[in-house]
Amino acid sequence: MAINKSEFTIKIETNLKSNKQYSRFYINFKKDSIRTEKVLDFTNKEWDKRTRVTKAKQTLMQMKDKQSNFGININDNSTLNQIAEVYFVNREVSKWTEELKSVYKVHIEKPLGKRKVKDIRRVHLDILVTSMKKKGHSKQTANGCSNRTIKKAIIETLKPIFQYAVDNNILPQLPSLPTIKLMRKKKLVTNGGQKLITLFNTINSLYLNDPYYHSLFLFLLFGRRWNEVRTLNWSDINLLENKYTIRAENNKIGENQTYDLAVYIVKALLQIEDDRMGLVFKSPITKKELHPPKVQLSKIRDKSNIEELTLHYFRHIFVSAMGEMGTATTVLSASLGHTNLQTVNEFYLSANHEKSSKQANDTIIELFQGNTSDHI
Repeated sequence: MAINKSEFTIKIETNLKSNKQYSRFYINFKKDSIRTEKVLDFTNKEWDKRTRVTKAKQTLMQMKDKQSNFGININDNSTLNQIAEVYFVNREVSKWTEELKSVYKVHIEKPLGKRKVKDIRRVHLDILVTSMKKKGHSKQTANGCSNRTIKKAIIETLKPIFQYAVDNNILPQLPSLPTIKLMRKKKLVTNGGQKLITLFNTINSLYLNDPYYHSLFLFLLFGRRWNEVRTLNWSDINLLENKYTIRAENNKIGENQTYDLAVYIVKALLQIEDDRMGLVFKSPITKKELHPPKVQLSKIRDKSNIEELTLHYFRHIFVSAMGEMGTATTVLSASLGHTNLQTVNEFYLSANHEKSSKQANDTIIELFQGNTSDHI
């Protein structure tokens, strides 16, 4: 059936147009003398406008990448760039994949990309690490990259590419990788249970009559990452069955993860006066994704007297509190969305994030009910 090009009047970017409703998109590009046209129909998707546009852009990029790799035959003489290109094309499209591609381009492509993957030795990786420690690629990293950035480059980006080469019989085994130690002093939590209770009482005290921020900080208190909270849609939440889903594009493993929704959060969400469309925590001003709530967080930090509190530190306190109460590591890890099969194998065999988070939530609620005035 011929494509009605007149329907697509809004230019999103080069090679990509949308209809007026941003529900259908038209991809049209030419590469290597091959013309590619495709219509993406998101009419039946329960996504907001921003998500639909992002999905369309990701699909366009993926289609261009796949066409670039059509006919490429990776073999024993393939360079790291060639292996990486095919590897990223075959990864699931997600924000995390795009982030890793960016890390590769910025830190790895120039110093190592043109080498044959079979010729890369530990000394080359050591030189790369040393170089990153001395100087980065921005004003913020002019005096050297952080260990976290170096770990992302070596362990989270380069290691899977090497593993892809092993899986395709290009390398006999993974090469020796440098050990990257992260500084975790600021992440240590003492008296996690008491701090969790303090935060729970503080959030209730400050925001009990503000269900928007009340539910937002409760999500963080129950172990969710800030990126997972700010991208949560109403369509991701099932208030009748007390569960919610973190979509694949918004977590680090690239697959949908369903969790138990703590009853405290349910009560707060039900009080939000909203059209229940699109983002749950959209900006009151722009109606787009919310920026980190620094003012509100500062109030919690001051009132709780937890000076080291950040949006991510909620998660560390949650973990520490569950550990103090004897929660099994398998339950704890799966409830947080981790993917280390050595620690969560029992639950990940059935991808049971929901069951694990239910056990974790019940543990924390028991702690609250025994030490606060808030009872359900």
